[in-house]
Amino acid sequence: MVVPNENKNGMLFEAANIEEAIIKAEKHYKCGRKALRVYTLKPPISFLWGAIRKPGIYRIEKLHREKMEAVSAFRPVDGTVEIIGGLIKVKDPVNGGRYPSIIVNDPNIDVYINNKKAVGPCVVTEKDWINVVAKVVEPKIRIDVKLSRDRMEAILEVEKIPGRKYFLRDVEACNTLFICGDYKEIQPPDVSLKQCVDELVNKGVAPEIIQMDRIRDLLELPHGGSCVVAKGVPPVHGINSCIKYYFSQHSYRNPNLDMDGRVDIMDHTVIPTVKVGDVLAEKLISAIPGKDGMTVTGEPVKAKPGKELIFKAGKGTILLDDKKIIAAISGRPVLYKGIVSVMPILTIAGDVDVDTGNIRFDGDVVIRGNVKEGLRVTAGGNVLIGGNCYHAVIRAGGSIRIWGKVINCKVSAGVDMIMHLFVIPAIGNIKHILSTVVERIASAYPSRLERGVGHMVYTILNESKKLKKLVEDMENMLLYTESEDAERASAVISKIKKELFGTNALHIRTLDQIKEICAFLEEQEDLLRKRHIASTNITLEYCENSVIQCSGSITVMGRGSYRSNLIAKNHILQKRADGVVIGGALVAGKMIKAGIVGSTAGIKTYCRILDADGSFKATQCHLNTIIRVGEQVTTY
Repeated sequence: MVVPNENKNGMLFEAANIEEAIIKAEKHYKCGRKALRVYTLKPPISFLWGAIRKPGIYRIEKLHREKMEAVSAFRPVDGTVEIIGGLIKVKDPVNGGRYPSIIVNDPNIDVYINNKKAVGPCVVTEKDWINVVAKVVEPKIRIDVKLSRDRMEAILEVEKIPGRKYFLRDVEACNTLFICGDYKEIQPPDVSLKQCVDELVNKGVAPEIIQMDRIRDLLELPHGGSCVVAKGVPPVHGINSCIKYYFSQHSYRNPNLDMDGRVDIMDHTVIPTVKVGDVLAEKLISAIPGKDGMTVTGEPVKAKPGKELIFKAGKGTILLDDKKIIAAISGRPVLYKGIVSVMPILTIAGDVDVDTGNIRFDGDVVIRGNVKEGLRVTAGGNVLIGGNCYHAVIRAGGSIRIWGKVINCKVSAGVDMIMHLFVIPAIGNIKHILSTVVERIASAYPSRLERGVGHMVYTILNESKKLKKLVEDMENMLLYTESEDAERASAVISKIKKELFGTNALHIRTLDQIKEICAFLEEQEDLLRKRHIASTNITLEYCENSVIQCSGSITVMGRGSYRSNLIAKNHILQKRADGVVIGGALVAGKMIKAGIVGSTAGIKTYCRILDADGSFKATQCHLNTIIRVGEQVTTY
């Protein structure tokens, strides 16, 4: 309710509260609340906890302009600061208002107040001298050249980095002003083709191989980039000569064995043979030389030359027009280190007995019968025996296949493995023992070297039983070998016994005598080790009281072995799961796969694998079976 007040200026307003009264007055006078003055004549009241309410009465009058100006003249007014056209303008406060301030936190805008650099919040007045210094970052260009690791490519890198010119944005007047700058980009200068070429030449790139078009394309990019602008000339490697061989180098299974019908067991393997006049090999193309290349810096890159493969005619062949190798005799073709030869095959239709005498042949030997007691068969190639071998010695440079029994025989294929696995290491150990004796005497008894060292050598060697044990082991192992290397090993044993065993050691006057023995042992060891170890195999059905050794693998196809020593560089395999290994020793380099090892009678059977990572497999192991893999020993 609005009631006119006749006695005083203003109108009376009835309202529930003062806010409601002011709103009514604003509508009545059509002005803002700042132009109104409010008097409370009667405050609002309520009864019964607000259930009954009575409005209050307020007198509200509109102020005249003079009164408003008089009131505002004494009101405090805060100072202001603003940015116009990059300049900071300050207006001081009025009637005790708050002074303006600036906050400087832009690293690209420096503000100086009265010649002092401002940092953080600072109060300013109209009297202050304020200077603004905006930073300018100049544009840059970067030209770099990188060469690939093989120097076959030159990579040009062009980077265009625009600059920045910082400035202050205009800000309206306020009491607290944050100094925050903005910037305008400054475009970098153009990069010329000459600048790029000069940089490439300075890096050593040959001018004649620079690709100008690729540089121009790179310079058109707004921000630059990188690309390959020069490439070297790669070398053209030569091509080896090409040789075609018209023969098989390995034996293969007779296909007739896999067909129905009666086939002689001796025909189980087909050995490749050739006849006189057969073409064995042909050189299709000769070696083609290569062509050198060049790096981007002009350095030559050598090409791999084409190799002229060995193409020679060996025994039993002739070379025709330097392009073909022809068989001059009938026999077995052999390829060894590029030399093509023909080895004749010796075939014995019956037994090797007193009538035939010992067999010595450089090629392959095929014996369709038996090898009788006391006979020797020595072949430079492979040996095939269709019957049994009794108290015989069989030696082959290649592999051996025996289809019958092997009783009380010595069978060796390839290099003598007893020498390589046992005798040669023993010589090395003896040399080490003697070297240790020399060092021990030289360091412990230097004053007695001039008076003779025989007594000390005698004492040291007799205190250690290891030397005698090694010599005894060598003598025992040499009983099982028939190779010519055994004579060399026997000479080593004789020299050691003659000069070091027993009272012979007392005759040693200087350590140089022992050093000479060590040099002799090293020479013999090197000669024995230089033997080429070709991978040759032995395959047999059954052996008893025999020594079987090869530089490849031994395969037992039938019943097994009884009181025999089998030594193989790689594997010893028993094909039958019920095959037996009773007594004796099996020594393999990598793996032994056997059937039943040992017997219920407890016959001692020794199995050893030299490689610590080797494996041993057997169907069953009886009592007194000793298995050694590397240094790990298992006893049943």
